[in-house]
Amino acid sequence: MQEHLTLVEILLGKDHYLIDGDIIDKFVRPLQTIDVYDAPPYIEGMAQWGEEMIPVISIAPLLGMDRAENKRRRTLIIHKGAVSETEMAVSVDDVFNVRNVNPSDIMPADISACDGMEEYVKGLIRLKTESEGKTEELLLLYLNLYKMLTDLLRGKIARPAPDFYIWRWDSGIASP
Repeated sequence: MQEHLTLVEILLGKDHYLIDGDIIDKFVRPLQTIDVYDAPPYIEGMAQWGEEMIPVISIAPLLGMDRAENKRRRTLIIHKGAVSETEMAVSVDDVFNVRNVNPSDIMPADISACDGMEEYVKGLIRLKTESEGKTEELLLLYLNLYKMLTDLLRGKIARPAPDFYIWRWDSGIASP
């Protein structure tokens, strides 16, 4: 029996992505943040979590995207010790699904199309979704959240090519 990966489908801006679920402890509502003076755009601030103050990070600017204002924002709490000595919070626009995926379902991404973010892309994963009685196939980028966060802690920032995030197609329409 083949082992599966537990991936979390998130929304950043208008696009869906997959990230590893093993470093995520909890999904919570947005945390109240305290602004950090002269912080880069990916630092939303510091937030009280239990008895500690933890950083709240938005990965959208790390990927070169503007942050979409969305009322349904979510915060992912990263396990203490998974990336740093303390817990961390990662802000995303929404969390949709936790999915089990076989490692054999991960397709390589065209590195030339991932300019500037190739080290943060683990691959592409094709998923089928149903909404309103219609089946849709999505090809989502599988992002390396661990590498993004560790590079962020080292001061390294990704600068990808814009508009390379998701492809959608309707499997019911024949190709010309």
